Amino acid sequence: MEIYEIALKLSFLFQNTKFAVGKYQTRKESFRVDKNKEISSTDLEVIGSMSKSQCATFCAKNSDYCCEITYVTLSGECKLEPSGCCHTDLSTVSGSDLLQTSRKFSDYTYTLSVTNGGTFGDWTYQEFCTKGHYAIGYKMKIEPPHADSSELNAIEIICGSRGGVRCGDTASSGQQVWGVWTVEALCPAKTLMVAFSLQVHQYNGESDNTGANYVKFKCRYFKDGGSDSDLSYTPGYGPYGTYGEWSDACPDNSAICGIQTKIQSYQGGGADDTALNDVKFFCCE
Repeated sequence: MEIYEIALKLSFLFQNTKFAVGKYQTRKESFRVDKNKEISSTDLEVIGSMSKSQCATFCAKNSDYCCEITYVTLSGECKLEPSGCCHTDLSTVSGSDLLQTSRKFSDYTYTLSVTNGGTFGDWTYQEFCTKGHYAIGYKMKIEPPHADSSELNAIEIICGSRGGVRCGDTASSGQQVWGVWTVEALCPAKTLMVAFSLQVHQYNGESDNTGANYVKFKCRYFKDGGSDSDLSYTPGYGPYGTYGEWSDACPDNSAICGIQTKIQSYQGGGADDTALNDVKFFCCE
């Protein structure tokens, strides 16, 4: 957990709204200090006056919900950047809900991909969990076998806090229209998705090719690069193709936070449709 100090000369940027909650004097301020020490505009929640060590301890205890803290030495104030599921657990401390902000494309730190993706289609848009949220599970939209099967049509990741608590948002990127959604497959408690493997029916000149059929993941604690567990929706595989090798895993202190799919458009006229062919996932700290 990194702590940043703000000098008195920056105090003119403060835009304060003060209110009292319990033993804390709290307010919102519309600035933040980035890691490069530059100022940018956002809402920070001042949770009270305390020592630097108390501030660090407070945020460490709530690190499953809060991403960054700012400590102002001159005023002795502890501030939290509003992100993740902060509002669900800290509203009793701050006295008001904390803002949830969307991720920017530049927020991710690592891209996960596999080498066996299908050849058809185009990469669609990137979609992310809300800032401070990470993938705790997923579901798939699958078209069952018939004369022109497309199998996997979409993947949706379910977003939660660093501690694996569901936050209510999802991310899915582009998708095709066929099939029905499976039920959710969720990581074990307090773990997050960090790697994936894709089952693909490779093009072989036959009349019905299906592209990607299934996807599975590995789950791990956010802060721990140790043991992981496999996550897949029963039975864990589709009717066509084979799984390739596992992708790289998100580095320690990061997890999957976004998705981008490669989708073949509707071919029409009795031509062969394959729908989803490949996928990338993005890791965030």
